[in-house]
Amino acid sequence: EVLFDGTRSTGVRVADEAGNISSISSKVVVDASGQSAMVTSRLGLREWDPVLKKAAVWSYWKGAARGTGRDEGATLVMQLDDKQGWLWYIPLNDDVVSVGVVAGYEYLLKDRENKKPDVVYAAELDRCPGLHGRLDNATKIESVRVAKEYSYRARDVAGDGWVLVGDAFGFLDPLYSSGILLALKSGELAGDAIVAALQENDPSASRLGCWGEDYVRGMDRMRRLVYEFYDGFNFGRFVKRFPHLRGHVTDLLIGDLFNERLDEIIEPLETLRAEQEAAST
Repeated sequence: EVLFDGTRSTGVRVADEAGNISSISSKVVVDASGQSAMVTSRLGLREWDPVLKKAAVWSYWKGAARGTGRDEGATLVMQLDDKQGWLWYIPLNDDVVSVGVVAGYEYLLKDRENKKPDVVYAAELDRCPGLHGRLDNATKIESVRVAKEYSYRARDVAGDGWVLVGDAFGFLDPLYSSGILLALKSGELAGDAIVAALQENDPSASRLGCWGEDYVRGMDRMRRLVYEFYDGFNFGRFVKRFPHLRGHVTDLLIGDLFNERLDEIIEPLETLRAEQEAAST
């Protein structure tokens, strides 16, 4: 539990393995609690993404097919048959593969007669042509898990005496596997801010959160690509139309999110979107 004096964090209360509870004072508390988001939940800072109202169902399989050699651990992203959503296929250790489906919340969990997670999951796996044959000799080893409307961010990256990093600050649709990158980057930026704040004896919200604006701007660059995917973005068509921006797209996809020159793709994206909308009317 994070301890507060008003909205200023003063430390944490912890329990050891024997159940003994103690309080620890601290000038700065770093919330790296993942989607539990202890500080965000306590202070009511979470804001759900108004566009990415997606949901996910997933489980883990033993003995599923995987690539060979350098491709043995390759993550696959596959679309459902009518592009209702997409499926991840992530090889893990011990011959286990994580297989999950992401789609609109209404489609995946609401607009169907049988809403049981196992039934929904099985139906959507059958709708993925790229998955066929990969699970024939596999065994599902865990129950199906569900996450609803999971893209969010906190209103602030920091406050008086506290800082949010990774999923404790925000979670973005995992289409382009940006989670670890964002967690590490936010940790790096927060760490630098904390060192400077302690040196200056100023663990205020403005000092601890001085990195937030640039970080959110980088996060939004990836969010824009996610938005475009769900709106039917075609990388091949974009690069063919704007070949000089091929490197920009590649840089975004490999995680170079914190470079302002990559904003040069925004106007061409808008141009292509307008042309597609005009062609469909």
